[in-house]
Amino acid sequence: MRTLKLFLALALSGSMLGCVLQGTREVGAPADASPGTVEFKMAGPNDAAIIVPVKINGRGPYDFVLDTGATFTCLDDGFADELKLPEWKGSFGTVVVGPGGGGMKLLKIETLEVGGAKASDLTACSIDLDRMAPPEMGIKGLVGLNFLKSYRITIDFEKKLLKLEKP
Repeated sequence: MRTLKLFLALALSGSMLGCVLQGTREVGAPADASPGTVEFKMAGPNDAAIIVPVKINGRGPYDFVLDTGATFTCLDDGFADELKLPEWKGSFGTVVVGPGGGGMKLLKIETLEVGGAKASDLTACSIDLDRMAPPEMGIKGLVGLNFLKSYRITIDFEKKLLKLEKP
C-alpha cells in the first residue's frame, strides 16, 4: 500500500515535483528542438504514468515519466550526480518546490532526447525522486513542460506512441 501511495504521488502531483517559477515563461526552454516519435509504456497502478526512454547528453536511454504538470524537466539527485551535470547559474525569480522543500538545484543539459525528438541547451531540476517513486521502478526523472512546450504532442494510447512535432 505504501508503494502504491508513493507512486500515485509521483504520477498525480507533477506540478509539485517540478519547479514553479513566477513571472517567467521561457526560462529553461531549450535553445533548439527537433521533432520525433517514440514508443512509450504505461506503469503503476491503473497505468497511471506514461514512461518514455530519454537520453541525456547522448547517454541512455533511461526511464522518465512524461509529466505535463511539472514546469521543468527534473532528474533524480543521485542520477544527476552520476551524470556529473554542471549546475546552471543565474537568477530568474522565485523558485517553489513541492513537499519537503529544499534540496533542489538547477542543471544544464547539453542535449535531451525523447525518441527521435531532441532538444539542446535545456535547464533541468535535480530533486529527490526516491521519496516519491518506488526505487524498483527505475524512474530517473520527469520530462516536464520546458521540454514539451516546444512541440505539438500526440499521444496514441492504442499504439503506445508519443509523437512530438514542431508546432
